[in-house]
Amino acid sequence: MKIYKTVLCVILVLFLLFTPKYLVSGAKQQFVDTRFVRDTNRYRGIVTMYHIVRHRPYLGSLTSWLQKRADEYEKKHRGSSIAVEGMSEETFAERMTHGRRADAYSFFSGSLYPDLLKSVETETCDLREGLFCTDRCVPYCYTGYVKLERNPTDSAQKTYYANDVLAAYLGGAADTAEERKADTLYLDLRRAGDLMRYQDGFASAQLDAIDNFTDAVCWIGIDRDTDAQKTEVLRSFIQWLLSESAQEKLSALGLFSVRRDVRNTAPEAILKSVCKAYQTIRTVDPFLWYEQYDALAKDARNARNGDAEALARFQKRFEELRR
Repeated sequence: MKIYKTVLCVILVLFLLFTPKYLVSGAKQQFVDTRFVRDTNRYRGIVTMYHIVRHRPYLGSLTSWLQKRADEYEKKHRGSSIAVEGMSEETFAERMTHGRRADAYSFFSGSLYPDLLKSVETETCDLREGLFCTDRCVPYCYTGYVKLERNPTDSAQKTYYANDVLAAYLGGAADTAEERKADTLYLDLRRAGDLMRYQDGFASAQLDAIDNFTDAVCWIGIDRDTDAQKTEVLRSFIQWLLSESAQEKLSALGLFSVRRDVRNTAPEAILKSVCKAYQTIRTVDPFLWYEQYDALAKDARNARNGDAEALARFQKRFEELRR
């Protein structure tokens, strides 16, 4: 027994002499400090985001898609919630008139002016060719424009409208009556999809991209008065939106990813050629588009009514803005 005690004492002495440093430092820490103390620097609460709807995806709702990504983000960052509210440009303008601003904004080119946003450095991914960041916002998805063609049973009904392409870019495409009789239409991707889904005579139509230009790029920016803690939450959320896993989910809506390494995939076979055309894009600065949009829209409308001077003005200004 005496020998056993002696051996045990020797072992204890040797253990204390050669105890690893990390065990010693760990023993000096209070367990509660490392497991239960909250990160007081991280914002805990609700961050608000307005999604301003100028364009819509081929399928579904981008507002709902954004909220789902926000819910996923919250699961990884407990205590920080992002509430997304979709609205028309008219509703957004009314809220701005009454000073009802959000912490951040999701918006398409031309819907927002730069002074509303703060300059924030945000890490970005390798963007698709033709896309870029500004010092106040980053892109996270886009949609486009298409030519929709059908073959009417009566060839006498075949009708083409001059300047429809430029009208489509400015939201001034053919009205419902024209759509019913035209054999060729130039439309945004959502409107073309709705015609094929719900309008007799378009179920077997052919869909092709006009080219690879689009102003329908969706951006995210942070309000200039958003405090530092909320800003950090939003910067983190923007990185979440730009992640490969989030960007791959855009294809379910028929939207295109901004990441070069995410392949545009079509939710329906008819979109394959459109996806291919928009692997690279040409677009516009979102804030220059805001400044010029009303003048462009006016000239586009007048050009469709046969005004040659308006057409010349539109084409000149349009080419200057396209990147």
